[in-house]
Amino acid sequence: MVELRQYHPVERVIGRFKKGQTVKIEVLPFRSALLIASSEKLTETTVEGCDYEIIRNIEGKPLKINLLAFPGEKKNLTVHAVGKKYSQAILDGKPTQELLKGKTVAITFPGTPLKEKYHRKLGDMEPASVPVDAENLYEATCFAADNNALEARSLTRSGPTKIPQVQKARDDFFNQELFAGRGLWDRYLFDGDLKTSFYPSRRQGRLDLRINGGALRLDLGEATLLDSLTITVGDEQALQPFKSFEAIRVQISADLKSWTQIQLLAGKVMTVPLDRKEPIRYLRFPGSPEKILEIEGFLDGRPIARSHWRASNLFSTYRQMTAKAAFQHSFVLNEIPKGSYLAVALNGRHGNEGAYAALRVKDKLVGSPDRSISYRSNSWEYPVPLSDSNYTYYFPLTDDMKGAKIDAVVLVMKDGVAEFKPEVWITAYPIPYEKRELTLF
Repeated sequence: MVELRQYHPVERVIGRFKKGQTVKIEVLPFRSALLIASSEKLTETTVEGCDYEIIRNIEGKPLKINLLAFPGEKKNLTVHAVGKKYSQAILDGKPTQELLKGKTVAITFPGTPLKEKYHRKLGDMEPASVPVDAENLYEATCFAADNNALEARSLTRSGPTKIPQVQKARDDFFNQELFAGRGLWDRYLFDGDLKTSFYPSRRQGRLDLRINGGALRLDLGEATLLDSLTITVGDEQALQPFKSFEAIRVQISADLKSWTQIQLLAGKVMTVPLDRKEPIRYLRFPGSPEKILEIEGFLDGRPIARSHWRASNLFSTYRQMTAKAAFQHSFVLNEIPKGSYLAVALNGRHGNEGAYAALRVKDKLVGSPDRSISYRSNSWEYPVPLSDSNYTYYFPLTDDMKGAKIDAVVLVMKDGVAEFKPEVWITAYPIPYEKRELTLF
């Protein structure tokens, strides 16, 4: 007999089979799997009846295992402790000695059972007329995304660390003068340091990373009351893309739908006068200064916190892109498992930066913060590759989207081609399992 086990992405006893048998193994989309097949008796402690993760297996310390199943599932478990002798079994803090006697124990996982598969296709997108809000949908995704260096994006994805050595390595890399001097991260606009800056048009060799010259976009994170915004550039040479030092027309909005134009005097420090009675969240330029040192906001003459402010600089203005065709699919999600997101896949050829996706949810426009291939970045080393096909746009799902009508829209831009078939999927990462902790002493 041959025993087959899985070790990644979760651990699982698949079964015991006769030599020569064929076994089907599911490998999740965009994931890998690690298996072991052995005709010899495997000696690790295993759990049969559900997926699991061994989270601590250190000599002299209790063995800790996360038992995994979908919400509300009932599983019949058996612990196999080959060559090991345990005296105690604790499940979520309560003794469960039957598991040490080789008996099968039924346990139920918390939560409401899912009525539908967490990973499934929601539908094919159908050709549609270019929507009247096409520009706003395009802007929603441009504002949701960023153009930071891939290393900065990786740091955001990883989140905080509690490991001192990891934090030290991060600090050494991101605080090095060479990295800061390249202006690859929007955080340098909000750090209070005029020695750091953000380069809106970072080039690698002969490749200009800007799309149609790029455009500066600022997102305050939420609708905010301000007296004014100030934008400090390195020198007037930084304003060369505007070809005029007299005035620049910028636009502001609270909701991506209604835009107000403001004219400001071009110079080393530019002030955007605002009506403190009307909140704003978004600001867009008709192009992008070559170098910006700082962006600040003021209310009652005092600077306000900027920890949630974000900026991008490589995306094109809409007037240089414009949509010539569209696809749409509408649906309602009656349940949203934890960690869920939508994947809008453009299967086929659409042209380099030739198609963009966004959502309408209730009365809100929702952009895609992430895409594969990745959005263009101000690159530390090699830039994001260019591709003319098979983009996938990702949209995290939130609780307020449950039960709401969602319109997924794909815009084909003027230089794009509609040689693709878009479809919408729902999936989740990690798998939306519930956990129960088993400790063996």
